[in-house]
Amino acid sequence: MDKQVQISKELFKTILQDSETTKSGDLQLLQTIYSFDNHEASATDLAKTLGYKDKIVANAIIGRFGKRIAEKYGVQREQLENGSYVTYTLFFNGHWEDAFYIWELKPELIQALEELSLNTISHEKEIQNSETQKTFTEGTATEVTLTRYERDPKARTECIKYYGYTCSVCSFDFEKHYGQIGKNFIHVHHLTEISSIGETYEINPIKDLRPVCPNCHAMIHRRKPLLSIEELKKEIQ
Repeated sequence: MDKQVQISKELFKTILQDSETTKSGDLQLLQTIYSFDNHEASATDLAKTLGYKDKIVANAIIGRFGKRIAEKYGVQREQLENGSYVTYTLFFNGHWEDAFYIWELKPELIQALEELSLNTISHEKEIQNSETQKTFTEGTATEVTLTRYERDPKARTECIKYYGYTCSVCSFDFEKHYGQIGKNFIHVHHLTEISSIGETYEINPIKDLRPVCPNCHAMIHRRKPLLSIEELKKEIQ
């Protein structure tokens, strides 16, 4: 693979405001991933949420979107040995969870969406703070109701401003470990799980949120009720 070129926050902002490059379907897909916990989702998640007939639709949208960006802005895409190009790495960091490949929005793209106030999901019937959407799974006509609880990006920003980008559990610092690519990267954990409340409530970014690394965040959610920060610290010790 050729070396991947990182798209800056400012270039993402230009791209997102370019209607010839960023189509409504492209933006809706990015906004939907933003709405998921930790701003990450699989192509299957997107198919169910947005009503795509198959997860391949999400891959195709990202492929065409990336091609338009590369052609107009001269952004390099990763090229495989067989000569084909990989586009999703322009937008996402990725990892496997069981049989599903998870797309996680890059920090620069998250910041661009937030600064342009484009992080709100663009659905025809949008409900502030929570949203219920009906979709259909393939194979059997089983109706599935999905409820998403939106996060306030301003609360996330205030939490990080106070605590910094170091994990509250294991003290991992992405910038110290990975250099520039890890700068300004961290997950933000709700001490009280929003889905357990089931209604709109006011968040105090200092009292209710903590920055945690993805590994610790995943371990916190391994148990119901959630592990506390202190409990997980004891497990590590």
